[in-house]
Amino acid sequence: MTLKRTKYIISSAVIALISLYNMTASAGVDGSPFEGMYAGVITTKSTFSSGIIHLARPTDDEVSIFGDITNTKSSNSYGMGILGGYGLNYGIFYGGAEAAFIVDKGNTVFSDGTNTIKVSQSNTFDFSFRPGITLSNKALIFGLVGYSGTNIKSSGINKYQDSGDNGRYNKRLTSLRFGGGIEVAVMENIAVRAEYTRSIIGEGLYVDRGDQFTFKPKTSRIMLSFVLHMY
Repeated sequence: MTLKRTKYIISSAVIALISLYNMTASAGVDGSPFEGMYAGVITTKSTFSSGIIHLARPTDDEVSIFGDITNTKSSNSYGMGILGGYGLNYGIFYGGAEAAFIVDKGNTVFSDGTNTIKVSQSNTFDFSFRPGITLSNKALIFGLVGYSGTNIKSSGINKYQDSGDNGRYNKRLTSLRFGGGIEVAVMENIAVRAEYTRSIIGEGLYVDRGDQFTFKPKTSRIMLSFVLHMY
């Protein structure tokens, strides 16, 4: 998803929220403003880092050129996304299922003093179950646990594979996602949500000519979301 397309989606969502500002609202089926279908936009600050294991795997045609790792530097990022889900209340207890797509681009660069290789995150598809408790008719606290598919990329040693078509690493790795947050109804049908999540991402194996790398990424997010409840 390009930045231009992401801006278009978020702008359209904001216009929709503004147009609904004066709509007459009623609570959900069980009297809760958090019940029923909902959709929203996400802003996030992401912390990304990756471990790595390097093994020399020279062949008759390819030599190993990467040495012992002497320096590691990680860069965090800001991102945006969209979400949608459905929630149900049973008295004060709440349960919801949610899907989200988020674009953020943290990375880690590894160096042996001469050569470098960068591992970066591009975007994620997230699926979560959200159990929670309503504190009042306007506030909900929740935990979350679920699955995330994280797009991890690398262009190889010294970005060598940028010049090729088939040598880049570009795979979606699965991960366990967990966290929690609070959601507060601020006006009719509209709520603001703050949450913190962590993802432990599965390992990725990448062979660049005579060198083999095993990536071990992990990420955390602080998110602020604007949610439209469609009851």
